[in-house]
Amino acid sequence: MASELGEFLKQTDLFRTVPDILIETIEGHLTKVCLPAGRMLFHEGEGGDAVYVIAEGALALQSGGVHLLTRTRGECVGEFALIDDGPRSAAAAAETDVVVYKWERKNFEEMLSTDAGVARGIFRMLTGKLRQDVERRVAMVAEQERWRQDLARAREIQSGMLPPQYLQRGDLEIAGHCRPAAEVGGDFYDYIEFDGDEVGLVIGDVTGHGFYSGLFVAMAKSCIHTQARVAHTPAAMMRSLRLALSLSIQQHLLMTCCYVAVNSRRRSLSYANAGHPYPYHYRPATGALTRMQALDPILGALDVDAVEFEERTLEFQPGDFLVMYSDGVSEARDENESMFEEKDFEPSIREHCKASAIAARDGILDALSDHRKRAPQGDDMTLVVACARRSGGDGEA
Repeated sequence: MASELGEFLKQTDLFRTVPDILIETIEGHLTKVCLPAGRMLFHEGEGGDAVYVIAEGALALQSGGVHLLTRTRGECVGEFALIDDGPRSAAAAAETDVVVYKWERKNFEEMLSTDAGVARGIFRMLTGKLRQDVERRVAMVAEQERWRQDLARAREIQSGMLPPQYLQRGDLEIAGHCRPAAEVGGDFYDYIEFDGDEVGLVIGDVTGHGFYSGLFVAMAKSCIHTQARVAHTPAAMMRSLRLALSLSIQQHLLMTCCYVAVNSRRRSLSYANAGHPYPYHYRPATGALTRMQALDPILGALDVDAVEFEERTLEFQPGDFLVMYSDGVSEARDENESMFEEKDFEPSIREHCKASAIAARDGILDALSDHRKRAPQGDDMTLVVACARRSGGDGEA
């Protein structure tokens, strides 16, 4: 009469066609192994010295720390490395408390050479797993295509949320550019026109890029335009963004942001900066190039009830330029890992900020491209240039 273990083995794909008399022999070769939940049975890349039959619980197969699938009672793990003598293609960890029976290579190979039932069991088991793998890959490809299409639509929507690349308001002209590193980026810029010859410029960088960063970019843009109807001082804009960030569905989401209010009639600009790379104020008439230093910590780093944001005001005379950018510009690296900021950024501002905002923007972007050469784009890149034109100056459309 078959033992309880023997009855169990006869129900598995591996041993279903093996004669009862050999089942008794196989039982003598098996070693019972008990694992608590969370314990590793074997690691990816290890040599395969045994096949394991699961009697109780569930084992999770993982590759590169990513969960692939779960094996449960009656299924086997480890047979591929055992057969081809290669390293294990995945790791196995106890998803629950687990009981497995270990069948070592020596006894496995002896039985495989003496009984066709074991070979048929192996063939049937591998065929079933191959079929499962094909079905899983087909489903994965379909899911990846749906995700790719969703990301493409999200990129179209995000691109549509950016303002026109050029704006002229009286003697003020603005030229912007934003190029995400992935399908959906975490950078954004915008400008808002107010009465009294004032234009608000905002540039922000949400941590990372991808779906969640892109979602908060949309939230930030909505927040800015809503706040603009109530109070549009730089400090008020920052308070509103900090509140919106605190209500974000994604915890620990951070954002750098700089808001500049340019008033061409008063010939001034006021700004608040929360951890964003310092904008440049350039005055070609004197050659003075000044970095407008950050005043407050990055948004999301402090509680919503933290201290008020600081504002500063500078003269913005005819002929002056304002250059705002994200760290994807200043930290863009060439093939030798040298950053754009270290040797090329400030000279390119002095060289190209002369006649118009568009010429300055395009000249700086060309210098950036020359710096990077064939190096891949590692981060979102955003650049905004504003120019207070001299009376009678010609703008570009």
